[in-house]
Amino acid sequence: MQKISAATLMVLPLKFVFGDPLKLVRLGEYDTRHDPDCQADQCAPPVQDRGLAKIIPHESFNEPSFHNDIAILKLDRPVELNGFVNTICLPKNDELQDQMQTRKTAVTAGWGKMNMTTAAHAYVLQFVQLPVLDGDSCYEMMGRTNLTNSIICAGAKVNQDTCTGDSGGPLMKVFDTDDGPKSFLVGVVSFGASVCGIKAPGVYTSLFFFRKWILDHIL
Repeated sequence: MQKISAATLMVLPLKFVFGDPLKLVRLGEYDTRHDPDCQADQCAPPVQDRGLAKIIPHESFNEPSFHNDIAILKLDRPVELNGFVNTICLPKNDELQDQMQTRKTAVTAGWGKMNMTTAAHAYVLQFVQLPVLDGDSCYEMMGRTNLTNSIICAGAKVNQDTCTGDSGGPLMKVFDTDDGPKSFLVGVVSFGASVCGIKAPGVYTSLFFFRKWILDHIL
């Protein structure tokens, strides 16, 4: 089991690197309208903004199209871990990938669009549990023949999907380990249908596939 530390490194799709310039990383956000976030008289710590010391893009991004959509961000200084900012485990063995195929749900999160009739994004961090599709079902529903095991397909449920503004968000799953249940980052939101929430899956960059690439660039 390997951890990607929120204090030093983050993983995201390359569209963030080659699109509008990425200027900072914010950690500990929940409701974008408030800082800090409070319920009654209980408040979370303030958000933590960090600059970027280094961006490591995948050298074969978009070769072929829609593949190798991943980059590593090194923050310019550590962050303070607390109840709202923490690390997540990186899957390290094939056994977890096998479990992914037998227990076929995972959770994603983001502040993306919630309605196709408006350009507005969510103010509050949204979560949704999605079914994970096998490769054959994904190829059939996406109508693509060039998808490989470097991606994970999840969703294909009406009104339960990632959308514009969710790219870079996590696909997470809890697995049993020798130390008890732990959350793992199994995918990163990459792309999906042009209309969100229809019966078509979203596509996630697979951290199972890219774990060696990640470790080669951070260790």
